[in-house]
Amino acid sequence: MNENTKVNEAQNQFEQNTPEGLALIAYEMDGKTMSIMHTEVPEAMEGQGVGSDLAKFALDYAREKQLKVKIYCRFVQVYLKRHPEYQDLMV
Repeated sequence: MNENTKVNEAQNQFEQNTPEGLALIAYEMDGKTMSIMHTEVPEAMEGQGVGSDLAKFALDYAREKQLKVKIYCRFVQVYLKRHPEYQDLMV
């Protein structure tokens, strides 16, 4: 995982600084449920694992905080299919 990945609770997003700009996963909170809304990665950084780093970070964060997760973002839905170890977090 990239050491530049962090949670920005004020903006409700997970962020990673890349050489091409900010990549992020936006989320919304409702009690103990985190809804993952969408992922944004600078076009020049697509296909380099940035989105996957963010998805892993977000799901690990949810596990650490004992949150349940709803996924509305297509990218993270695909990530979850490849990483079934996170299925227990799903609502």
